[in-house]
Amino acid sequence: MGRLSAIAVAGIIVLLLGSSACTEPYEPNWLFQGEWIDIDGRDRTADETCGGTFAYVDAYAGALAGEFGVTAHLGPFRWYSPEQYAAELPCGDDILACYLPSARCIHSPVLPLDHELVHMAVAATVSCPDVLNEGLAVFYDSAFGRDTKTSSFELLVDLMEAPSHPSGSVEYGIVGRFAAYLVEHFGVDAVLDVCRVTGRYPDGPALSAALESVLGRTTQQLLADFKPALGSSCNRFKDYQSRVFACGAAQAAPDLGLVSVDGEHRIEETFTVDCANDIMAGPLGDEMWLTRRFEIDADEIYILGMWGLDDGEEIPGVELTVAKCEPCGKVLTAPEAFIGPEQLDAGRYALELRAPADFRGRVYVKIQH
Repeated sequence: MGRLSAIAVAGIIVLLLGSSACTEPYEPNWLFQGEWIDIDGRDRTADETCGGTFAYVDAYAGALAGEFGVTAHLGPFRWYSPEQYAAELPCGDDILACYLPSARCIHSPVLPLDHELVHMAVAATVSCPDVLNEGLAVFYDSAFGRDTKTSSFELLVDLMEAPSHPSGSVEYGIVGRFAAYLVEHFGVDAVLDVCRVTGRYPDGPALSAALESVLGRTTQQLLADFKPALGSSCNRFKDYQSRVFACGAAQAAPDLGLVSVDGEHRIEETFTVDCANDIMAGPLGDEMWLTRRFEIDADEIYILGMWGLDDGEEIPGVELTVAKCEPCGKVLTAPEAFIGPEQLDAGRYALELRAPADFRGRVYVKIQH
């Protein structure tokens, strides 16, 4: 099963309207209070997550705030034990997690959960139709994404012509891919401007009129322009996702620096991969991870390598991804130990190191000309 198997079998994650237990008389169990997010443990303790998770959630929220132009603290994330969540059902039946704008509060038994952070950050600026809201939440997520197929196009047509909430993983995939297309071609500010015109519940003609007034294209024209893009090689979530944590305006991910063509600047980093370490976020779907960013100064061939420094250098289940910070940019993924040449173009890159939640060991990463 994939990294999101625990999420996929549990239900869906959504933005809901209505009242929230976050506003009732209740003494919070603050496990973390950050610049952007506070984490309230409902039958939870801090040692139930990796050492860097709280800081990661706060920094990810800051990355989203920078992307959407938010300057104020976003609100609380109420993190439940599975048993407490099942007892209270704060989001209703068969819904894994939710964000309730009326109380500016996330309810979830899963942490981290970037999807709901996106809803929280968007809601701090504007109220979007569900088809755009969920699309943005998929696109700006780091994990809750879905691949999409050309056969999903008609589902998108239906959702845009009669705006409604995506109802399953296939629809989430196509609205996420469409959001990526809109942000790539028009910018996220323009997409949010469409939401400012429509509000939460436009009908099909109102949504089309708003798209035309802001983007210069009706729904039908946008869909006609978008359809050929589904024939590209950018339909995997790992290809179209925003990687906002490393690639966004806020540059929230820690910086590994510059790799230069003259060889004077390189990356040689040893990561102590251990869930207890404050550099690791997770676990989610039995994985933990860290994210960094770096720069390449010229189009050239570079040497990439990763290997273990403990226990005979074996690093089972560890995976390194290096991705160009541009729409549908180059994505390189390598499992376990490797070293070899790769063509990399100048620009910013995201680096992600994933490992099984129970992995313990030192992992060495090298990038140089």
